[in-house]
Amino acid sequence: MAWLLVLLFLLGLYWAAFLLLPVRGRAAQAVEPPAGFADRPRRVQAEVAFTLLVPAYWRLSVFALGRAGLQPRAFSGLGFGRVALSPKAEARPPKRGVYPLPAPELVLVDLFGLFRRRVRLATNDARLVVYPRRWPVLPPALRLTLLAEGPPAELVGLADPTRYRGARPYRPGDPWRRLHWKLTAKRGAPMVREYDPVRATGVWLYLDTYRASPVFVEHLAELAASLAVALEAEGLHVGLAWPGGRLPPVSGQAGMARLLTALAELEPSPEPAAPPLPPPGVNLFIFTQHAPLALIEGALKARARAAKVVLLLFPEGFFLRPGEKGRPIWGKTPGMARLLARRRLLAAAGVQVGIIRGKDRVRFF
Repeated sequence: MAWLLVLLFLLGLYWAAFLLLPVRGRAAQAVEPPAGFADRPRRVQAEVAFTLLVPAYWRLSVFALGRAGLQPRAFSGLGFGRVALSPKAEARPPKRGVYPLPAPELVLVDLFGLFRRRVRLATNDARLVVYPRRWPVLPPALRLTLLAEGPPAELVGLADPTRYRGARPYRPGDPWRRLHWKLTAKRGAPMVREYDPVRATGVWLYLDTYRASPVFVEHLAELAASLAVALEAEGLHVGLAWPGGRLPPVSGQAGMARLLTALAELEPSPEPAAPPLPPPGVNLFIFTQHAPLALIEGALKARARAAKVVLLLFPEGFFLRPGEKGRPIWGKTPGMARLLARRRLLAAAGVQVGIIRGKDRVRFF
């Protein structure tokens, strides 16, 4: 009988220690690279260590972040004392955003399967920063719209079809649409038209997310990211603004990283807002779905400082990515009506207004 009391005492002591003694543990998580575009593979790893003061079964869950394309991993065993693991995984985030890595979860079960404990291990502030998808090819008309109307450039820039320079012999890589058919027939060899390249000194993109649909916000973030990377590659200073935030035009990888991170966090805005006044001499491009009155007034004020102001309206709240097919769309939205009612005022102030809908090209009025 005495041995039974001793056994019960030892069991009670074990269970008390299992339930009451703290579980010491910590994790250090890392993402490589910490920031990148959507659908690109990313390496995730962790260093996890914890100490069990009494023997117990344990199960460790890490990387529980399925919405970021990171499949959770689980490890289990019977342990006593210090336990250390170095789990690794690969993430392929499908959607832009900033995703903090969750703390690893440790589940402990006593040796007899009667009691269970759940512990979140302390960890660092590692996160996945997922930039919007970037289009490898930009729509030619839209790309020219963003870079034209600048001063002539000798070496870099976009060919402006309104500035005809002359003709020259065809070189591999020249677009076939530039063939000068009359001169080609006359000389008996392919000749192409050549235009003066132009470039802006700086570009500021304003993304109007007022009451924007989630689809439009996603499309807009992708378009802005694609344009920003292309413009920065041309050697331009690129700035970004949105309701409640702004990043002045900068160049270089550090500035581009801040801009792309802001696009990763872009959200709809409940209140209309005017674009901020841009630095003198830059080209301001405004993207909007509804064209609220505050936005139109802000575009008129910005024209006094900007070298160029272009307002692009997406009435349906979506547009075609490069390679996608669509159909013509008709009808007049309230945003279009507001712009049409003020088109004389906008034209007199030098604000260029374009509409993008369906499979149509950019239409200006």
